[in-house]
Amino acid sequence: MEGDSYTQHGAGSIGRASHTGSGDIVAGGKYGGGAAPDASAVEKLLAEVQEMRQHLDASDRAEVDAAVEEISSNPPEERFQRLLRTFSGIAALIGEAGVPVISAVKALLG
Repeated sequence: MEGDSYTQHGAGSIGRASHTGSGDIVAGGKYGGGAAPDASAVEKLLAEVQEMRQHLDASDRAEVDAAVEEISSNPPEERFQRLLRTFSGIAALIGEAGVPVISAVKALLG
């Protein structure tokens, strides 16, 4: 808020923390909401995506490969969720072969 003053001491001080009421906490300008995704669930998703690749055309395969590379780089939560929607959208279009990917995405979304 305007006019507030902050005094910070020591390593790890985050500065001002704000909450908008939607479950997110912004501390020092960085998103701190939600738990980090379960690494084993992400590994399962990536394994299912790898299996799905054989059913994709070159264009979808390139999009999936780019999303795999990005999701492996530990993106921010909002981007992570968009990447999950990319996987599930493509999986939905290929039918039965995409069902395991959709299940893995649902497990990550909780």
